Amino acid sequence: MSTLTMATPTLLLWQWLLACVGCVLAGLLVYASLTLAARTWPALRGQRLVWLAAQGVVAAVALLPFLPALDRAVVPTFTIPVPSPQALALPSSAVGNGAMPVAVTASPTIFTTTGSAVAEARTRAGASADSTAATATAAAETETATVNASPFTVTVAALLAWVPLLWAVIYCAGLACAGLRLVRAWRLWRGLLGGARRLSRQALGAHGGFDARQLYDIARHRVTVMETDAAVSPMLVGAWRPVLLLPRHLRDFPVIEQQMVIAHELQHRRARDPWLLGVSALVQTLLWFNPAPRWFGARLAWAVELACDRRVLAGRPPQQRKQYAGALLAQWRAQLLAPPAAALAFGGADAHTVGERIEQLRHARAPALPAAGAWTVAVMLIGVLTGGALLRPALAVGTVPALAADTSPVPAGPVVAPTAPAASASTSAPIAWHNPLDKMRVSGFFGVMRSVSPRPSQGLDLPAPVGTPVRAAAAGTVLAAGKLDENNGRYGTTVVIASGDGNLTQALYAHLDTTAVQPGAKVAAGQVIGTVGVTGFSTGPHLHFQLRQNGRAIDPATVLAGLDQHASRRALAVRRQQLGY
Repeated sequence: MSTLTMATPTLLLWQWLLACVGCVLAGLLVYASLTLAARTWPALRGQRLVWLAAQGVVAAVALLPFLPALDRAVVPTFTIPVPSPQALALPSSAVGNGAMPVAVTASPTIFTTTGSAVAEARTRAGASADSTAATATAAAETETATVNASPFTVTVAALLAWVPLLWAVIYCAGLACAGLRLVRAWRLWRGLLGGARRLSRQALGAHGGFDARQLYDIARHRVTVMETDAAVSPMLVGAWRPVLLLPRHLRDFPVIEQQMVIAHELQHRRARDPWLLGVSALVQTLLWFNPAPRWFGARLAWAVELACDRRVLAGRPPQQRKQYAGALLAQWRAQLLAPPAAALAFGGADAHTVGERIEQLRHARAPALPAAGAWTVAVMLIGVLTGGALLRPALAVGTVPALAADTSPVPAGPVVAPTAPAASASTSAPIAWHNPLDKMRVSGFFGVMRSVSPRPSQGLDLPAPVGTPVRAAAAGTVLAAGKLDENNGRYGTTVVIASGDGNLTQALYAHLDTTAVQPGAKVAAGQVIGTVGVTGFSTGPHLHFQLRQNGRAIDPATVLAGLDQHASRRALAVRRQQLGY
């Protein structure tokens, strides 16, 4: 296993990949739930905060993988594969001319004959033919065997290791396209303003479409009013410096219709709709790959328009409601000639949306969302967010295992060897370490002081229920299994396994309830060697895992990755207080 520190970029890429998958699933779930709820409570469609909260939940789920891990993980640890050169080793069958199995790099590797092959050539030539022997010797000494690099052997784990990097490239490309669309919309808006005329106070007073209250509101909040000859829809854009853009053809409407249209746009400012739609646009841009934020954004735009309609028509007689609907239709017909450039438009909608808005205008009072519907939606959104927090997997980093060496017999022929001496396989191959428990939880780190002992902890404390399977963290030979007299018997039932060459590395598993191996047995990494218990001096059911090298205890964090993500808050705080990290 590689350390978490060395694989931070890989960990972040995997976290973002899981975040994207999680927010897509959460978005689909929220959309389906709200669609069913809207059928039961139709008033839900006009609630702005509901659709904004739905986008917020999806965005929050995307951030959950980056938060600290919970004390108790619900799902098992997900091990991140990191490709290593050994994982791309070439089997010996690909090496020609009777060469010994070697690891192949990207460039050709040249081998020369050994001294024994030269002596054999001299013997075969005979002592009487010195010149022939010399020739043979020279030929033997200069003969080389070149092993060309053939295509790498690719495993599923090696391919899986490149998945987050590929997704990062795709996401950045999609984000660039989404950002480009926003830039184009902004340029179109600036183009409209460039061809528009700013209306002064005198021009606003002579316009005829503004009543006294609207003029006061515009002056107080410093709203810039501009008029354009383009057949666009009236719109209010800008969160800090609002700009009200009116089409020239609005002067042809009756005065009461002009005042209601302008009141609709100014209501957007009072309701802070530019902020709401700006946040919605930001979420849709960052989560461009997720269709749910776009669906929620469309519903949010519909809800803010409907809310402004209701606010403008509140307390008005039926005749003015009909005039308002007529102004909506007239503006939509004018808009067909030239589509609007931005949102927050009085008539910026298609025929279906205009029909829905006119249907809503027929009702003097807006339908209210019952308390049962509001509570149901709130519980559903909280449930999705809580479920995303509980079901997010803990991440660990592990190297992709190398391919097994080819043990097929070497065909007869001249023996070749590298010009530089190579280390033996037993000493060069690293030990592959795995978590001793399927569900890791760290309650005590290596080197911290505990109240139950006068010396620092020599290993990790991993709480787990009694009977939880304990697995060998690495392959090796069992040195001891059963009650251990070491440390005055405080370790209780223990298994000690030696791994690597010369039994220099030993792993100790203490406080076991039962053992499943015998001394002298060979075990594989991941094999069950016992179960968690409370034997020996133990304050509760847990596994005490120690790692020793040359008889000296070393920190298991050097071989086990992701321990901080499995650690309790108290364990992290104690280590930070005592050890400073």
